[in-house]
Amino acid sequence: MTKKKKLTLDEKLYKRKIHLPNKFLYGLIYHLGKVVFKKYNMHFNIIDDPNKLENGPIVVVANHASRNDFLYAAIPLYPRRLSFVAAYNEFMRSNLAWLFRTMQIIPKRQFYNDTYTVFEIISIVKKLKGNVVFYPEGLPLFGASSPITPGTSKLLKFLKLPVYSVVTNGAFLIQPKHKFGKKERYGKTETTIKRLFSVEDLKNLSLEEMDDKLNETLYIDDFKWAKDNHVIYKDNKDPIAEGFETYLYKCPKCEKEFTLEAKGNHLYCTSCGNGATINNDYSLTPNNDECKIPSSLTKWYDYMRIKVHEELLSNPDYKLEVKANIAGIPPYRYVKPFEYAVKYGEGLLTLSLKDGFSFVGKNINTNEDIVIKMNNKELYNFIMSYGTDRIHFFYNGKLTEFTFPDSPKAMAAKVMLVQQEISRICDGEYPNYKFFKYDEDECFKPY
Repeated sequence: MTKKKKLTLDEKLYKRKIHLPNKFLYGLIYHLGKVVFKKYNMHFNIIDDPNKLENGPIVVVANHASRNDFLYAAIPLYPRRLSFVAAYNEFMRSNLAWLFRTMQIIPKRQFYNDTYTVFEIISIVKKLKGNVVFYPEGLPLFGASSPITPGTSKLLKFLKLPVYSVVTNGAFLIQPKHKFGKKERYGKTETTIKRLFSVEDLKNLSLEEMDDKLNETLYIDDFKWAKDNHVIYKDNKDPIAEGFETYLYKCPKCEKEFTLEAKGNHLYCTSCGNGATINNDYSLTPNNDECKIPSSLTKWYDYMRIKVHEELLSNPDYKLEVKANIAGIPPYRYVKPFEYAVKYGEGLLTLSLKDGFSFVGKNINTNEDIVIKMNNKELYNFIMSYGTDRIHFFYNGKLTEFTFPDSPKAMAAKVMLVQQEISRICDGEYPNYKFFKYDEDECFKPY
């Protein structure tokens, strides 16, 4: 008698047939969520209520700014049960695996052609007459939205169901990515719900028209929203500026990189003294009249993107080489809550305008060579899920994570920006918004 092969966690996950969420458990989590997350000061503006307007299933598309975004759809749309699509790596975490499976959440390898996910979405809405929620932008990095993933509109057309948008402002500011695992900052969130596409719209609109409307509707800039609405985020004795130096690596005045530091509410350049106070509404106040500070934190990040883009255009031989550790998900055990992934190699990560992406190194367990190479059209985007010190993507279906322990703390942010702009210059699939201007002066204009 042959011994039955032990399935990996990945194989077990993708053998599942997903059902509708259990009605009792869904209701229980809804009521617990309303109590536990009352501290988020959630406000809902329901322009079009699908519970009143629709008798059958719907598709919900939402912006993705925080780890608690499911609440902003589940609470206002209750008692309609929603089947959520969530990142694959969350199913591999010991503290979430059981819950995600029990709640019938659909796994998705972000920025990867995941046919299982598409088939399960179709099964939920067509066979089980359920409702599906997904986040077309994946997961943005820094307080403002990212463009939707190509193929979103094609899927919506195929499903032929009313599409509703759930757009939330303020969620990122409660727990910025660099504060992952730390105390949240209490302020306010505001969610708007409306019908985005009727079934008739899906028939009549082109894919490009739908893409444009999705990008326009789902776009948020939390830093601008907080300033415009005078929303204060309590600091809970956690200095508001500390951690932003892990995103913002370039000084707008002297243009040196990795010279920014944060202390208390202040972000400053150690080279030229340029700096600003980050206020409790996340607005910026320059230290003095000599300082050169973008009009918002979003604009600061845009400024760095523009400088990367300019450098790439001016230097066809551009190459970024960084020492990196490589990590992945163990095949037979879940990762611990703050373990992320398990290191198995060391090597050199390279982004080249001519030659594409590569990682060349050694497996620290077997001493075997590790060689990963992709051209600039193949690599769609890196993902920054847990904190700002690591990025990952899916290579041959496997989660592949990189950290940069020997580099400045904002290196992961720079690698992401460089890869995105190389993709755009080389006609890769990672888009930018049509309304984005590669104009440095725009970053210093008042909102």
